[in-house]
Amino acid sequence: MQEYTKSASIHPCRLQRNALLRLIEIVKENFPISDRKQDFEVSTNLPNIRIRENSIEDFLKHDELPDKLNRLSINIVGRSEKREINKSVYITFSNYDIDLNVNGLEETWVLGKYAQITNFLREKKPWFWAIHKVFPFIAGIILIPVLIGIVSFIKAEEIIYSISTALFLIAWVFATVFILEGHSYHTHRSYLFLKNPSLTNEILLSLLLY
Repeated sequence: MQEYTKSASIHPCRLQRNALLRLIEIVKENFPISDRKQDFEVSTNLPNIRIRENSIEDFLKHDELPDKLNRLSINIVGRSEKREINKSVYITFSNYDIDLNVNGLEETWVLGKYAQITNFLREKKPWFWAIHKVFPFIAGIILIPVLIGIVSFIKAEEIIYSISTALFLIAWVFATVFILEGHSYHTHRSYLFLKNPSLTNEILLSLLLY
């Protein structure tokens, strides 16, 4: 029996309650109603408490929930008539990215469900995400006049200005490295695997969403 898996690490976002409800609707679409409550789970980790429920209605009843959620875990599995798991969706939100994993026996269903979820989450992408795209260019542009300024201050024997500009340069370099490392780690990657018990290795069908 073949199994297809589509996985990705995508941009982070925060969801309001109505957006979370819509996401759950998208995730649960085409999943059969299960009499096993543990087949669906939504949870979040707050500073002093972890909330976990087997229905979105019970989850949203908790008064401790903030207006916007960005630390979430959504898991759902579907079963065949023989009670065997034949499809699943796992989504984990964090402050830095969203891990998405869609599994199923039909490639068309896996790709379709993956597209539904990613298209919805893409609409919720925060406005400041565009800064990550252009920041490397901005960082390079700023470094040039700073370096020129340091050289000019040194030649003019302006010690105080030279030191303060050098400290700014060091701080800017550290900030740039920190941001770029985070950006490169969370670059959107997408994988589609075909799993077959007769094969010793998973076959990589597609790699890289962007």
